[in-house]
Amino acid sequence: MGLFNRRKPPISVSYVPKASDPDAPDQTVTLSNGSEVGLRPILRFVPRDQYGRELPNVEVGTVLGIDRGAVVAPPGSAATDVLHFHGQGARNVRGVEVHVEGMEQVDLDGIVAPVEALMVDLEEHATLDPQDFWGIGLVNRNEVPISVGVTLVEYEERVGDAPRQAVDAVTLDGTVDLASQSHEVVWLPEEVRGRFHGVLAHVVVPWTGPT
Repeated sequence: MGLFNRRKPPISVSYVPKASDPDAPDQTVTLSNGSEVGLRPILRFVPRDQYGRELPNVEVGTVLGIDRGAVVAPPGSAATDVLHFHGQGARNVRGVEVHVEGMEQVDLDGIVAPVEALMVDLEEHATLDPQDFWGIGLVNRNEVPISVGVTLVEYEERVGDAPRQAVDAVTLDGTVDLASQSHEVVWLPEEVRGRFHGVLAHVVVPWTGPT
């Protein structure tokens, strides 16, 4: 095996200020879970500029709540959230220092893959155009049924090469129940069609931590 162990750590956190795909969300944080149990993290973020300097007047928020224990990463999988920044210097954020404030092990009872979500049009074809975004395609590749929370995300117009900010997010009421190895389309309410540029979905499990 040699002198060095080159295996990846079982748990890692990464931040991407700007996606390489122009249609993908910017300002994402991802917890990669290489362990054998589900994990519910509580993360804290310190925003920094391009020179690595802390931006003390910038507040960091999350769309799904990975900073407050609202997101779970299945074993051998990952969970992604979108950050948004507010306050003086918010436009200057180019890096985020991530601190793990807590990590709860969660029994997911056979769930080993995250739910997949994509925007679809009236023909149930994938789309990236908000005007054609009429429904959410959800895919469960697990051998067990799951309950899923769905959040729609609105992004600002891209300005030059700067990362795009999430400016609004709406979580659909209730959860969507998906049978094992299944897919389903959830149609959007008329009042939200055309407003949103992306969709995030996450497995919902009961919260057992402090309230």
